[in-house]
Parts: sequence; C-alpha cells; structure tokens
Amino acid sequence: MQVIAYICVKYLKTVRKITLLLCIICITFFAKAQAPAQQWDEGTVYHTTGEVFSGLVSWAPPIKGQYPDGDQILFKNTGSPDIFPIPYFKIKAFTMGRDSFVVSTNINLKNNPILLVEVDGPVNLYAAKIFKQGFPLLIGSGGGGGHFGVGMEVGTAIGRGVKTSYYFGKTPNTVSKLDKKNFIEAMSTILADKPEVVAKIKDKTFRYGDMDDLLKYYYTGKLPVNNEQQ
Repeated sequence: MQVIAYICVKYLKTVRKITLLLCIICITFFAKAQAPAQQWDEGTVYHTTGEVFSGLVSWAPPIKGQYPDGDQILFKNTGSPDIFPIPYFKIKAFTMGRDSFVVSTNINLKNNPILLVEVDGPVNLYAAKIFKQGFPLLIGSGGGGGHFGVGMEVGTAIGRGVKTSYYFGKTPNTVSKLDKKNFIEAMSTILADKPEVVAKIKDKTFRYGDMDDLLKYYYTGKLPVNNEQQ
C-alpha cells in the first residue's frame, strides 16, 4: 500500500508540473498573438550624456509589473532595421510624433518614470500611464496646442486598459499627484493663462474625472456637447 501511495503522489506532482508548464506556454503564445505590430513615429531622444539622437521612436505604457524597475523606449535610425532599447535612466526626455515626454527621478514614480507632458508652463502637468490589464497598445502620435504638442489622441489610441494618473510641478522630479482634494487649486494654477478655463474649473463645470474634456477645452476652446447644452 505504501508503494502505491508513493506512486500516486509522484504521479500527481508530475501532472501538476506538466499542467503548470502548459499554462505558461499558452499564456506566452496568447500574449504574442495579441501583441500589435510595433508602431514607430519620428522623434528625438535627449540622452543624459547631453547627446541628441533623431530617428524613429516607439514606446507604450508598460504593463503593471512588466519591468522590475523603470521603463524603456525603442529607437532606430530612419531606414535602419536595427532596434536599440534605451532604458529610462539614460533618457532625459524624448519626443514621439507631436507628443513630448520627460523622465522623472521622483522615487514615487520609480515604476513608471516616463511622463507625457500635457501642459508646459510655469507649473507643468504630466500624465503617467500604465497598462493595468491585458496587453499594451502602442501610442500613436497625438496632436494639440501648446509648445510641446499635447497628445489629445493618446488616451483613445491606447485603449481602456490604460490607467492614467496626473502629476504637477515645476520640474518632473519635484511633482505632486493630482487628486480630488487639490484639483481646483492645482488646475487653476496650471491653466491660469486662460481665465475662462479657470472659471469653468471653479464653477465645477469640470471636475477631477473630466481631465480629457478639460484639456480639450483648454487647447481648443470647445466645450463637450453635454456642457454646451446646459
């Protein structure tokens, strides 16, 4: 009986190992099958050494836990098939299409240090994006007003699986997180160059959950349809 029991235990352990291996293989295969073709945009990379590289740039919001620390972008020279991964700690800033990004050394952003510049001014507004489930979708070049060319299309291009958190500050290294409590004060300061926008913030036409609509109004002067009818 002891021999039979021993054989049964060994058999069950073997089956579990095989099942686990098959699950890993299936997940890997599915991930590769679902991943979109890499999208490249013309861009410029500003290296921490002071060097500047112009060519094609590719970046997507990372999946949560994808990198043990930080993030990276992909770069290649125009017309070349060679792809160079560049880790975040070697990047000061980069452009991709009409969007601009900076890299933060703030400890609170160590897992997603690449920030999209939403508003460039005395006090800047940045967006940190992470793919919270599924697979990453590469960002296409956005378009908008402002010195940096804010990517108004970024949110829709990368899908519902992307979580966006907003930060503000004079530099990307000294930022504070935007939340419901500081929304009115912070956004009124950030968008102070347009009093009509600030007025809409203070009368609560735009609230914390309306960031996409607020930024669109800031750059285009157009209110969302539901607000125009009020």
